[in-house]
Amino acid sequence: MVEKQVESILQRYLLELRCPGCGGRLASSRESIRPTEEYLLVCRGCHESYPVQDGIPRMLPLRLRRALDGERIAAGADSASISTAESFGYEWNHFSEMREEWRQNFLDYMAPHGPEFFPGKRVLDAGCGSGRHSYYAALSGAEVWAVDMGSAIEVAHRNTRGSGSVQVVQADLRQLPFEPESFDFIYSIGVLHHLSDPESAFRNLLRYLKPNGEIQVYLYWKPEGQIIKRALLAAVSALRQVTTRIPYGVLYRLSYPAAAIAYAGFVWPYRLLKATGLGSAAERLPMKQYARYPFRVCVNDQFDRLSAPIEYRYTRAEVVAWFERAGLKNVTVRPNFGWCATGRKVGTLD
Repeated sequence: MVEKQVESILQRYLLELRCPGCGGRLASSRESIRPTEEYLLVCRGCHESYPVQDGIPRMLPLRLRRALDGERIAAGADSASISTAESFGYEWNHFSEMREEWRQNFLDYMAPHGPEFFPGKRVLDAGCGSGRHSYYAALSGAEVWAVDMGSAIEVAHRNTRGSGSVQVVQADLRQLPFEPESFDFIYSIGVLHHLSDPESAFRNLLRYLKPNGEIQVYLYWKPEGQIIKRALLAAVSALRQVTTRIPYGVLYRLSYPAAAIAYAGFVWPYRLLKATGLGSAAERLPMKQYARYPFRVCVNDQFDRLSAPIEYRYTRAEVVAWFERAGLKNVTVRPNFGWCATGRKVGTLD
């Protein structure tokens, strides 16, 4: 029975996955490079091989796999991408909890798409992190392919078991191992703004979206005319010049007092103002979103904010321009403590 299940999964990989380097179809081989590898997926065109390890296809070029294993010289020009993958790998391995609050969080990020949008759709979670959005997309009836580059993919693999149809794949968003125009819906939540060329990565995702399919992204916003928020972000940006050089273990511990300061300065005042009937004043406070979550979620976000090597922020007009330059239609950009943007692809991209 187990052998039949493995063979079924393997056949699915051969059907669904492609070589990220040349786009060629794959064959399977039982010849493994390491004892922990179950088998290899070998490109029929360029003959590059990709191991399946712990049930996860590792669809990264060899140089990136080596770099993530600590061979820094192999990274070359991708050193920033490797550092970003390591940062988020550490983050999601230390903040891996699945919470009931993530259900509403998923719906907030996916709006205007509700649970009724997902049944029967083939969905790409581009930069899945801990897998929490993949989990709820699958529970809503989607077939989900969840992709991440670093060790966060191990967390996503654990967290999405039993959720329905989720397949996790270790891959680079800039070189995805899929057939072009093979997804009905693609989303990338909180990922693109951490890449070296965010708009280029966005355009690459569109190659895998079917005509009439939709893409949804979440990007950090650049506050305009909000003096307090602008001052806070300026202070955080200056602090990041130091914190991105601190060992992750030290920064993890420092994230607790940083979150405590946020709670004392904004979350508790927000709750107090709401409780005393001063809701309009409360809504003007920054960081009020953490009033909906346990304290540790705020700790997670402080680590995220202070550890990622690259961070870009955008105005609403800049996000709209991304979608218009890509030729997308029915574009909507709405605030959600950042920008949630949606657009529909109307034809095959050049």
